[in-house]
Amino acid sequence: MDLHEFRKDYLENVKAVAAAENEGTSASFVRVVCDNLVSGELFDDYELCYYVGISSRKKYRVDAYSYDDYDKSMTIIIADFTGEDDMSRLTQTDANTLLGRLRVLAEESINGKLRSEIEMSTPTFDLVDKLHSLQDKIRKLKFYIITDKEMSEKIGSFKENTVYDIPCEYHLWDIVRLHRMLGIGDGHEPVEIDLKNIINNGIPCLIASNVNITSCKCYLCVLPAAFLADMYDMYGSRLLEGNVRTFLSARGNVNKNIRRTILGDERNMFFAYNNGIAATASEIAVETIEGQPYITYIKDLQIVNGGQTTASLSNTRFKDKATLDGIFVQMKLTVVENSEVASEIIPNISRCSNSQNKVSEADFFSNHEFNIRMQQTSRRLYAPAALGVQYETHWFYERARGQYENEQSKMTASQKKQFMLTNPKVQLFDKTMLAKLENSWRMFPHVASAGAQKSFKKWAEVIVIEWGKNSDIFNDLYYKNIVSLLIIYRTLEKAIPKQRWYESGYRANVIVYTISFLHQKIENEFPNMTLDLGAIWSKQSLSSEFEKQMLLIAKHVFDYITDESRPVMNVTEWCKREACWDGCKKTHFNFSPDIKQILTSIDDVNENVRNSKKDRKMVNGIQVQSEAISKGAALWKSVAQFMFERKFLSPKEMGILEFAIGMEYGKIPSEKQAVVLMDILERAKDEGFVK
Repeated sequence: MDLHEFRKDYLENVKAVAAAENEGTSASFVRVVCDNLVSGELFDDYELCYYVGISSRKKYRVDAYSYDDYDKSMTIIIADFTGEDDMSRLTQTDANTLLGRLRVLAEESINGKLRSEIEMSTPTFDLVDKLHSLQDKIRKLKFYIITDKEMSEKIGSFKENTVYDIPCEYHLWDIVRLHRMLGIGDGHEPVEIDLKNIINNGIPCLIASNVNITSCKCYLCVLPAAFLADMYDMYGSRLLEGNVRTFLSARGNVNKNIRRTILGDERNMFFAYNNGIAATASEIAVETIEGQPYITYIKDLQIVNGGQTTASLSNTRFKDKATLDGIFVQMKLTVVENSEVASEIIPNISRCSNSQNKVSEADFFSNHEFNIRMQQTSRRLYAPAALGVQYETHWFYERARGQYENEQSKMTASQKKQFMLTNPKVQLFDKTMLAKLENSWRMFPHVASAGAQKSFKKWAEVIVIEWGKNSDIFNDLYYKNIVSLLIIYRTLEKAIPKQRWYESGYRANVIVYTISFLHQKIENEFPNMTLDLGAIWSKQSLSSEFEKQMLLIAKHVFDYITDESRPVMNVTEWCKREACWDGCKKTHFNFSPDIKQILTSIDDVNENVRNSKKDRKMVNGIQVQSEAISKGAALWKSVAQFMFERKFLSPKEMGILEFAIGMEYGKIPSEKQAVVLMDILERAKDEGFVK
């Protein structure tokens, strides 16, 4: 897809989002681009906060912001959106003006002037308050321009400077750069490091030539600690593989032992005391100089173990003004060039590298069987046709980034049109949205408000435990209920901005609190009843009575979280506190008289749950049987020989394996036999069996 086609499609998507969100195209452009940058791991989450003003006779403007708890960087975003068919250019003068607006906002926030000028109950005040209150903790200000224009060729690099001694970075994301990341690339912008420009000759390395590993190559290196700190200062938490970043985000303090070693008399023992780091890359360049191989270029560098070491080196140098001269860190670098297997191999490397730490399976949840089942269910299960529509559709669950676009990449125009009809983009959602819905319905709105990654992490921890106890509960009914909650969420997204009481801000917080409040009140006032999610699935919409009820609750919630007597001035931060939810639960609210029309008996729901579990077990049995048969008699013969030689089989298991070997003569293992066969295969793999 060339640039002009990409831009046309991109703007059409912006218009579709604007219609779905009931907002202007400029606001939707900010939302769409920020979603892309989150997917591309430029930052973890963001808050929309459009505001224009004048302070000290200087104009300022902002569209969104994001604060990284881990690397202590504040990203502030401004948009330059035209929406015109013909693409125009962003000039150097335009760019300087836009960045100047952001700098004024940062300056006037940090010095405290805007705290008295901006209304407290707005998302922009939350940004201003963060900049002022965290000014001693913020390590970097990142100013982003996002635009549907093409950047002028005359725009070069922006001069590095500071705002109240805080270093500033400038990032310009024009339509060309978005096209490069989304239309040509794989949805993210890689970290690329030319080492020759940083270290003389590059990084000396040893090639693990005797290690026979398919799909990857391994290298052992010794890095100057100052280099590692420089890379972290430059790229921040982007340098940390996603699982590590999620795990460490709540543990951002400098490791005391690392700090003590750097500042103490034993700094020369740092290399001996520290375990070093494990990292991955998608591509490297190696040059041999006087018989010594050097890594001169790294692409997609990701630290999968040693994130705390890396951050602590940088933080100690920053906070304590410590020198890192003479300190070195060992690195094991695994290069995975095949992008198709990287998404599976890298999380596994991360999992194994972090096995000595308290990193839960939730940190590696993307490839969990739960997500795979949800993906399979979403492709198989058709939703009833909505009112006025003559065809059924899927609610498309995107387990991995870019699946929705990737499935269309090799389609013809007519195939793509049919795909879009069956899988409309407005019915696309991912695991972070699933986590937000679940946390809301499970009555943890403060967790759902904590940001996409933190909300996801908390929810994943619960799901891993529940899956281990009984995976059959995650069946078709579960998926239908999730979609019903999503329909509630999306309905409120569109309806809330139309309400007179709504003052533009905190919509996501209002929605998650509304869903939690509804569930909590139903439990308290109607103990034998629950919300009829099945009716929502059947209609693919909310009844007018239900929507009115939800909007009444939404107003009640909005009034509560923005009440001037709240103990935390920053509304966004207040919504993240459990105390906020505890207070909200205690507030008085009267349901409408017709509330029972949207409720159903818990006994009926439990009966449906039991039937769905039986259906799930039947599906599981068929799937296991099919998988065991697909392995073929030859494989089961090899497994039998391998396990028999090691005396790892009971007579019953040997008999079942002999039956499987007889498949070449027409024998078919039963579902129960297939379960035993797959268990034997997993045990064989644990003992070293290779297919």
